[in-house]
Amino acid sequence: MQVLNIYAVDECEESVCVPNIVNHTEAYISQVLVGTDDSSSEDEDEDEDEDHTGSDGLAYDSEELEQFEAQRNVHPRENLNEYKEIYKGISFKDIPEARKSMNLYSLVNQKKLKLLKSDKIRVRYKCVEGYPFKCLISIEKGNEGCRVKTLNPIHDCNPAFDNSRVEYNTIAYYFKKKLQDNPKYKVKAMRADLKNSFQLNASKSKVKRAKRMIFEKLEGSFTDDYNKLEAYANALRDSNLGSDGNKKKLDLVSGASSQFIGLEYGQWSHIYVRYAEGINGGNKDVLPEAKHRFCVRHVESNWCKEYRGLEMKKLLWWSAWATYEEDFKDQLSKLGQLKEAAVTDLLKYPPQSWYRAYFDTVCKNQGVDNNFTESFNSWILEARYKPIIKMLEDIRLKVMNQLRKHEDEVRTWKTKYSPQSMKLYTDYLKIAHSIEVDFNGDDGFEIVEGVDKFIVNLQGKRCTCRGWDLSGIPCPHAIKSYLYLKENPLKEMHWWYSKEAFLLTYKHKLQLVPAEKFWKLDPSQAMEPPELVKQAGRPKVKRDRQKDEAIKRQGE
Repeated sequence: MQVLNIYAVDECEESVCVPNIVNHTEAYISQVLVGTDDSSSEDEDEDEDEDHTGSDGLAYDSEELEQFEAQRNVHPRENLNEYKEIYKGISFKDIPEARKSMNLYSLVNQKKLKLLKSDKIRVRYKCVEGYPFKCLISIEKGNEGCRVKTLNPIHDCNPAFDNSRVEYNTIAYYFKKKLQDNPKYKVKAMRADLKNSFQLNASKSKVKRAKRMIFEKLEGSFTDDYNKLEAYANALRDSNLGSDGNKKKLDLVSGASSQFIGLEYGQWSHIYVRYAEGINGGNKDVLPEAKHRFCVRHVESNWCKEYRGLEMKKLLWWSAWATYEEDFKDQLSKLGQLKEAAVTDLLKYPPQSWYRAYFDTVCKNQGVDNNFTESFNSWILEARYKPIIKMLEDIRLKVMNQLRKHEDEVRTWKTKYSPQSMKLYTDYLKIAHSIEVDFNGDDGFEIVEGVDKFIVNLQGKRCTCRGWDLSGIPCPHAIKSYLYLKENPLKEMHWWYSKEAFLLTYKHKLQLVPAEKFWKLDPSQAMEPPELVKQAGRPKVKRDRQKDEAIKRQGE
């Protein structure tokens, strides 16, 4: 018997030790005869070596590197398009991750797959409808992870409307980001989303279970965000210098000079608050020199619980809008004629906090309601239901973009003053043409408007109606006086309404904050979230509205 030995050796080896497998005797030395079926020239061999050898002399697979790069550049998308294709050789961390990817592949492509085998080392899929599609994913011996080893991608069957391969955790993966952005996303809307996007008829119980699973995971992220809160605050301070409340840098925080917004020695000179004893008392402790104003809408809602009627409500607002004390007392007298107790209860609220007649004239703002706060609360409504850092980031981005948009809008103004102030000035100008004026030859003007008479002092820039003092915009009586002297009343409008002042307001920008991976996390700064006490019954998410508010909302 003649034995033919075939073995692999390196080019530098001239002989090899071969065991005698016939007679089972000792091994012997055999000379190496090198054979090859490669007929290419030496130049071609060198080119091939250059193609498959790196600078360090190690061979690599360029196709494999392309696959690695493609996987690295994949980012989660709302429509899950990154799972639309699968190719031979793609690798996964483990078998559970491979199952998850195949379930998502089945969802995106609307294909029904049958799981033939599934254990700790392999999973095998085929097409339920009998098409040639098959896929084998198994772990690599001696290596970490697993990869697709067998794949036949031919899959021309009809879309699967009832796909058992799409489990509740697959649905949870698809809706995680959407529910995080909108916790009020209803199960009915989620099912409609799956129907429109993937032609999938998902059962109500499966979608409800997926939603419950998402909220359980999000609850953990809520807790985790509090551990990172101080690191986020440090990142904000590092990128927005002076935002730590330093008095010298207050103009950076407010986006305006201290003279413009009425800041003095770190105290805000005017603050709107709702009429609540706790809030009011807290503001007095923190900012004792600040002037506090109440929102008349909230005063009205509390007062009208006892005193109803359209006439009483009208007199309440007329008294709040009165710019001088005599007019204010007249309106209260009319209200007292309807019900004396209504005036007594109304005066329990400090008059200097919500009547124009008692406002100071430092802050050029005669507003009596706090629509700004209500608008802001509505503006951030979606963000308020998110984890705390996500909520703060959403608000920061909204404010940053809003400041930029407002600045761009201010730059488009064609007049020296703001459009709102010019509109009010135009209305006053129309009224001024219908009133009478008498001049004493000095600085005094006597203005007759109907049965009322007002005194204007141009040198002191005052009028007994106090409209000019409160707003900084010349009132109709002051405008009439300037027109009598053939002067332009617009030159006396306060600088705070000018384009220059608004541009100074938006001068300082919110700076960008780096991603979470760049934050400096310190375990010693971890904190626990506040304890939440779950109240009995369904939580209330809408405020009580009056009847006319509901009509306006419905567009009737």
